[in-house]
Amino acid sequence: MKSEIMNRFDRLIRICFYALFALTPLVMYPHNFELYEFNKMWFVYGISLLVLFLWISKSIYAKSIYIRRTPFDIFILLFLASQVISMFLSIDPYVSFWGYYSRFNGGVLSFISYIFLYFAFASNMLYANKDKDNEAYNMHTLTNSLYALFIGGTAVALWGFPSHFGYDPTCLMFRGSLDVACWTDAFQPKVRIFSTLGQPNWLAAYLSVLIPITIALGIKKGFENWKLEIRNWKLITTLFTGILFYLCLLYTKSQSGFVGFWAGMGTFLGLLTLFHNIPKISLAKTIKNRLIILSTTFVLILGLLTFFIGSPVEQLNKFSFNSLFTNSVRSEPTQPTKQPTGAALEVGGTESGKIRVIVWSGAIEIFKRHPFFGTGPETFAYAYYKVRPIAHNLTSEWDYLYNKAHNEYLNYLATTGIVGLGTYLLYIGYFFVFALKKIGNSVKHTDENRHNLPLMVALVASFVTILVSNFFGFSVVIINLFFFFIPLWFWIISSPKLKIATLPKKATYYSNAQAYSSPGKTIMVIIFGLFILFFEIILYRYWNADQHYALGNNLNSVGEYAKANPELIEAVRLRPNESIFKDELSVNLSTLAYLLSQQDQATQAANLAIEAKTISDMVVTSHPNNVVFQKSRTRILYSLSLFDPKYNSEAVLAIEKANFLAPTDAKISYNMALMYDAAGNRQKAIEVLHDTTKLKPNYRDAYYARALYLTELAKSSPLPQAQIYKNEAKLDLEYILKNIGGDDKQAKELLNSL
Repeated sequence: MKSEIMNRFDRLIRICFYALFALTPLVMYPHNFELYEFNKMWFVYGISLLVLFLWISKSIYAKSIYIRRTPFDIFILLFLASQVISMFLSIDPYVSFWGYYSRFNGGVLSFISYIFLYFAFASNMLYANKDKDNEAYNMHTLTNSLYALFIGGTAVALWGFPSHFGYDPTCLMFRGSLDVACWTDAFQPKVRIFSTLGQPNWLAAYLSVLIPITIALGIKKGFENWKLEIRNWKLITTLFTGILFYLCLLYTKSQSGFVGFWAGMGTFLGLLTLFHNIPKISLAKTIKNRLIILSTTFVLILGLLTFFIGSPVEQLNKFSFNSLFTNSVRSEPTQPTKQPTGAALEVGGTESGKIRVIVWSGAIEIFKRHPFFGTGPETFAYAYYKVRPIAHNLTSEWDYLYNKAHNEYLNYLATTGIVGLGTYLLYIGYFFVFALKKIGNSVKHTDENRHNLPLMVALVASFVTILVSNFFGFSVVIINLFFFFIPLWFWIISSPKLKIATLPKKATYYSNAQAYSSPGKTIMVIIFGLFILFFEIILYRYWNADQHYALGNNLNSVGEYAKANPELIEAVRLRPNESIFKDELSVNLSTLAYLLSQQDQATQAANLAIEAKTISDMVVTSHPNNVVFQKSRTRILYSLSLFDPKYNSEAVLAIEKANFLAPTDAKISYNMALMYDAAGNRQKAIEVLHDTTKLKPNYRDAYYARALYLTELAKSSPLPQAQIYKNEAKLDLEYILKNIGGDDKQAKELLNSL
């Protein structure tokens, strides 16, 4: 029998994991730069450190440590090794370790945390003891973990559901009003709900994983000795909650989540039907099977909801109730709306599928240039600029920064190469082989685990939803937790007894060790606790620094530079190694320097200018491949050049470096032309603007700027050359009026002046 000390550690570890599964999707905070993913990732880090403390303390008292082996160890560790190697070869190792700023999920540190939690769960939450009913205990642990997911999912769904009708609890919590007025036009929960996940596609991916598990929990509770008990409150509760989850999924209007969910449900029904017909296929047997009947009935209910509410996939909505009813009562045919054609390339938003194809082609090009280990985890935002297809300039999101490939597999291929993607797919492939073999064994009449079939199949189905939705998007914190834990949970169900004979003798302390305290052990635990506390403080300081940065960034964006300055200084003080903070502070200081120069405070302006440039120098030196920092540096040096011409040449060098890192970015090319003109090289500016219009044929500002520069040149040139300049300017202005904006007032006025 275990000592009370060990029991306490076990209870605390269980609480940590149940909190991890239930609370992670709910964590958010309004004062951070990114409200959702950043806080979820920090919560996972905090739980990881706490579990590490409890696990090591437990091992100190037992005078032994054991890491339980699982069937997936080698594949998970190979994947982690590929990420670590790629990080060391990265174009930005700092970003590869921590992750892309504001979300952080996907950096090497996040994978270390997920994989640590995987082994901590396997080693501390399970028993392998000859004197205990291992199967009952381990299944109880697993079921409690799944119910923690269920509780968290229910809270997420209940939080997000009313926002579809204009009543968002987030606005009530953060602003004191139960409405959706706290959101900008970019976030419209009445159109697409996102609850506490922060983005509709992320919420849909989360719910699509939960629904098969929820159905299986309901079915499992609804059967006793393979006889269906309809009057079972657990069955009714879980199935009705599953319907709530699906309604919320529909209200996200997420195509990737919707397709992923139905791929998972197809897998669920397909595997149930297939394995219940082993060893002989029988239609009659399938029709009479109550388990399949109940599952099919639930799926039909979801299908009816889709028919009446509509689907996120627009092509399917012509078969919906609203579409069919509207067609049946329409008295007069409606004339089709004429779509814009020609060079009006940005009327409305570009279809997301078209943009994805362009981004995917860029990801493949990155892979071609870095085939083995890629450019480094989480560096897609910077690597993509280097190979960004020109076609991206003709979309409505031409000036957006893409920090992911919007395809998990291509993202791994680009950032971690064939080695990273290969180990990722190897892990996935082995899980499916393992799962199908175990499910096949479970349907044998002699197998005691046959009653767990619905839950085993549901876990496979949930894993499928992740793989499909990730094809059109990317993982977030909660999805990555699922990605590692679903195979582990499946193994626990399929191997519930975890026979003691397979474990080293030292490992038995997790089941029956008599651990006693002593002064020496207590001192060791205290020392290790202080070590863990140190890292928890680092996390807190980083989290707190982010809030100061968020406020300073917002104040900068609205022109309140004096108020932003102390916030940014505090952010840098709390987290000196974060270049994002330094970069924003440098921008702030350069702007303040310019404002002071306009107030005849030359000395103060010069001091701030030197400080701004010094900080910018450190940032770009530490991150030479980060085009975002080069763009900021250009802005900084341009601001300084407005009152001190000595910064002109350095500003030009900065924009040239940015153009080198992003040769197809039309906005950088356009700004480079303006910089050349500001430096007195108008002819070079005109040449660059000509190249800019090739990158983006509908770039109105580039055509107008070139026409303006040509007009100015004409005024100071001999008559024959002046007429050539005027003719070229006329062509640019006529192109604007004919192909981009026929009512462009500025273009008309300049054209008339010629």
